[in-house]
Amino acid sequence: MIKKIILASLCLALLSGAAFAAGGADKAAAETVVLKMGDNIPDRAAGWGAVIEKINADFKALHPQVQIVTESYQDQAWQEKVKIYATANQLPDVIKYWSFSTLLKPLVDGNFVEPLDMATFQKFGYMAGSLEGNVYNGKLYGIPVSGDLWVIYVNKKLFADAGVALPATWEDVVASVPKFKAKNIVPLVTDGKDGWPLSIMYDNVIQRVTGSFANVDAAITRKAKFTDSEFVQAAKYIQTAVKAGIFQADLVTSDYGASRNLFGQERAAMYLMGSWEMGLAVDPNFSQAFRDNLDVIKFPVIAGGKGKADDLVAWFGGNYILNAKSKNKALALEYLKLYAEKFPAYAWDAQAAFPAQKVTPKATDTIVAKKLLQIAAEAKTTSGTTGLDRSTAAFKEVHQDLMRQLVAGIVTPEAFCAQLDAAAEKASKE
Repeated sequence: MIKKIILASLCLALLSGAAFAAGGADKAAAETVVLKMGDNIPDRAAGWGAVIEKINADFKALHPQVQIVTESYQDQAWQEKVKIYATANQLPDVIKYWSFSTLLKPLVDGNFVEPLDMATFQKFGYMAGSLEGNVYNGKLYGIPVSGDLWVIYVNKKLFADAGVALPATWEDVVASVPKFKAKNIVPLVTDGKDGWPLSIMYDNVIQRVTGSFANVDAAITRKAKFTDSEFVQAAKYIQTAVKAGIFQADLVTSDYGASRNLFGQERAAMYLMGSWEMGLAVDPNFSQAFRDNLDVIKFPVIAGGKGKADDLVAWFGGNYILNAKSKNKALALEYLKLYAEKFPAYAWDAQAAFPAQKVTPKATDTIVAKKLLQIAAEAKTTSGTTGLDRSTAAFKEVHQDLMRQLVAGIVTPEAFCAQLDAAAEKASKE
C-alpha cells in the first residue's frame, strides 16, 4: 500500500498578552502563510527525510509565519500525482522531482516550472556539470541534490558464512548462487516491479560488454540499433543469470520497499541500487549487526568484456523545482536557496545521502560513505543520464516493461532487443 503522509508544523512569533484574545488569534491566523511541498521521501524519522525536516525547522525559524505542509509518496506514485496536479494546476510550491527529459521536460514545456538564476546557485558548491542536467533552452529549471552512483551493497557476514568472496566479475555473482541458496540466502535483490533498476542494470551490462557508455545513446538517437550484437549479448547475460537464480524468486513483483527490506533483514547477500541508499548504514529500522557488516562494491566486470570496474554508471538527481504558478514564489525561492546551502553538510553528517555538492569527509564517516567517495574518485568514465531517461516517456514505459518480460523469461533476448529497437525508432519520430 502506498503510504501517504502529511506533515505539517506551525511556528508563530511570540505574541503579547492581547494576542490571546479572539482578535489577536484572528490576526495571527491571517498572517500565516502555507508553503506546500511534495516529494518522494515518506519516511521522515530517519535518513533523507529527517534531513529535510531539519532544513524545514531552520526555514521556519527564519520565517515564523510559515506553515510547511508536505505531501509524500513513493517514486512511481509521486510521478503520477505530479501529472494529475499539473493538469489541475494544483502543483505544490516546492517540488522534489527528477531532471530527466521524460519527466521534467513536459512540465517545462507546459510552463509549470519557474526558471532559476544560474549564478545564484553556482555559488553553493555544486560539482562540475551537476546543474547542467536541469537546463532546458538555456535556462536553469531546478537544482540537483544528490550524486547518484549505481553500485552493489553487500553484507560481508553473509558472504563469510557462505564461504563466498566478494565478486569481481559477473561470473562470480552467478557462481555464488548455489552457496548462498544452501544457506537459504538470496544472492542479489533489487526492485524488479518498477522496472527502472533493471533498465539501469542493462545499461551497465552493455557497458561491461562494449567498454563504452555511448552505445545506448547511439541506439536511442538511431546511429545504431538495439538489435546489434552487443545489445543482444547483454540481454543474454542478464536472462541467463536470472535463470541461474541470482535474484529473488518474486523479482518482477518485488517493489522498492520489499527488496530493500529483504536485504536489511539479512535475508539477501547483495542489493543492487544507487548511492542514495548509503543511509542503510545508519538506518535504525535495521539491526546493528546488519549495519556493522554493510559494505559497497563497484558493479562487476564481465569476463572477456571491454568495460572496466572504474567505468561508473552515475548521474545527478534528487532534484527540486519551483511551481511557476505558485502564489508564494518568492518564499519558495528562499526555501530552495536555504536547501542548497544546508543540505550537503546535513546530509553528509547524517550519512543520509551522497550530495551533488562538495562535502568534507570526516573520521566518523561510515564504511559505506568512505567507499562511495572512493568509488566516485576512482571513476575513469561516467554514464550521465541513463538510457531509460534519454528518450520519450513512452519509450521509458516500453523499456521498463520489456525488462520485466526479459527477466521473467517471457521474451527471448532477440525478441527483447527487436521490440526495444522498434520503440526507439518510434520515439525518434515523435
